[in-house]
Amino acid sequence: MSRFPVRLVPASIAAAVVLIAALASWLVLSILGLPLSRDEYNLGVWEVRHFPDKWLYLAGHLGDDSTREQDDADVLRYLQLQHETDALRAELSQEGATSATPEEQRATSQLLDTTRNERDAIENRVQAILEGRISSIASGLGIESTLPLFSRVHWLFPPVDFEFEDPPYLLVISPRDRIVEEKATLLRSDLTLEEAQRLENDAEAKSDDVSALVVPTGGIGAYPAIIEPTDDYLTALQVASHEWMHDFLYFHPLGARYFASDTLRTINETVADIVGTEMGSLVEAAYPLASPTPASSPTTQPAQDSVDVDQVLRQLRLDVDALLAHGRATDAESLMEQTRQFLATHGHFFRKINQAFFAFYGLYGTTGASSSPIGPKLQELRQESASLGDFIRAVAGIKSEGDLDRLLAEAGATSTPP
Repeated sequence: MSRFPVRLVPASIAAAVVLIAALASWLVLSILGLPLSRDEYNLGVWEVRHFPDKWLYLAGHLGDDSTREQDDADVLRYLQLQHETDALRAELSQEGATSATPEEQRATSQLLDTTRNERDAIENRVQAILEGRISSIASGLGIESTLPLFSRVHWLFPPVDFEFEDPPYLLVISPRDRIVEEKATLLRSDLTLEEAQRLENDAEAKSDDVSALVVPTGGIGAYPAIIEPTDDYLTALQVASHEWMHDFLYFHPLGARYFASDTLRTINETVADIVGTEMGSLVEAAYPLASPTPASSPTTQPAQDSVDVDQVLRQLRLDVDALLAHGRATDAESLMEQTRQFLATHGHFFRKINQAFFAFYGLYGTTGASSSPIGPKLQELRQESASLGDFIRAVAGIKSEGDLDRLLAEAGATSTPP
């Protein structure tokens, strides 16, 4: 099967494409560069600023070659530098809250800048390596597209493209009398806890009938996708695969209907979760690193016991749904706070559990925050599918929950012996 190798694109054509993309980005940026509120995240500006990055990098490195050992060494070095960056940030924060001298804080800050600069210097290369590895596995799943008029030429569309960058926060608004994401606003990635609490309080002060929560996002399915920097190889692969699956689905019926209903949003997010987890693991198996990645810095907290957080949250969600169905919002909120405190005593910390919490996390059907049957249905469909590629091709065409039920029925009929 012929494939479309990006590296073989003539340099002149690549340069022209990059020039056009850069010019278009500059023009759009000048149009979109209008200020939002001081707390909001301007995703449009971010996209046009970063869209040319991948193609500029490829154009500047046409003909470059490297060994697998060199690639692994660069990825491992990036992960180590990210680990050190996180540790130095924590140390600097601790020094600011203690009696550390200005000289000590200055020395830590300088070391943090040095470490971060070294990390940033290899970031584009590491992104390209990981994009290539994910692309290699995705291309083998049988989900490539053909070029118009060139049916024998196959390529992965859209190309895997992401940027390591602190992702934005999200302000989620839900009515108090039911769990539904009524509004979601992207917020600055450097938002402080105090600012997050202010925004939640402001939203709830405007109406007694809403619940608000600022939540972190591990990634955003923009193009290129925004991926939170991490010191864990598998996590990076799984999150990048999750966000790329969103990009892939945008060009199919399921992704095109992402905002049509909460049901379709849940299907989209659950599919991306299932595919991202499995694809990331496949990439790690095909491209294992020579040595383990550094473990994240431990946090000071009570030892966790055998409490099953997903089970507790799932039961809480069912109980809250029942209370809200009987118009008992205040009782539901008391139960959520009691459960939050219970989990905290067992070493599982949530800043706030409210209707907005479940409205956001409940979109992911495989988590305990969801009471939807969609998660189990999609997990069953994946188990019945012969391969991950078959699963992706099947779910990409979903337009409703009825389509999912039909696929499940067909899969069950196929797997049942005569």
